[in-house]
Amino acid sequence: HFFVYLQYHLNVLDTTNMMRRSSSIPSSPSPVRCVALLLLCTISSSLGFTPPSPQLLGSISSNLSTKSTKLYNIYDDWSTDLLSTASSDYTYEDLILPFCDEEAVEECLEELMDSDYGKTMFGRHDMAANVGITGTLELISLEGPEATLSLIGKFWHRRETVLGKAAMYLNARMPEITSITVASAEDLNDFEEVTDEFTGEVLYVEDKRSPDFNGD
Repeated sequence: HFFVYLQYHLNVLDTTNMMRRSSSIPSSPSPVRCVALLLLCTISSSLGFTPPSPQLLGSISSNLSTKSTKLYNIYDDWSTDLLSTASSDYTYEDLILPFCDEEAVEECLEELMDSDYGKTMFGRHDMAANVGITGTLELISLEGPEATLSLIGKFWHRRETVLGKAAMYLNARMPEITSITVASAEDLNDFEEVTDEFTGEVLYVEDKRSPDFNGD
């Protein structure tokens, strides 16, 4: 168990190194890792422990590597035009998905909403929720090249802007999608008229926007 524990932390060190965005400089083994490896070999030889099999250590490393692939968000790199630079963990080849189905669309919407940019736009994040933003995006349907989305809740950004961000990203990742719309035109209205159900008279206008995000 000790060896598994130590190897786990060695892999955590590797994962941490991978998280450093400035990857243009070749990485070298850290002093901490070297000392840990030396400790592992020393204890193994002096106490007679049998080191864990390469298969076990490979499994641990593989699991950590798999998890680390989703530490970064391709949306942020795409939106800031970093995909062709050494600063990005992704390339333009990674951008185009080889398939276009509902699952892929939902995955791309998640990437947008979970991106650093999305933290200012969607209510799933504390920073946005703290100022009253509750907005989220949902896929309603995908029929051929046409995707229909729903904008739910309150946004600080204009609702047309939110849809536009989603549309550009979906088209960039899946060029087959050429039309991104909403189920109802009212989905894009930042204000909604509340009317009397019997007379049709406008009772009041509801503001569907959240409070000002940055106070400007």
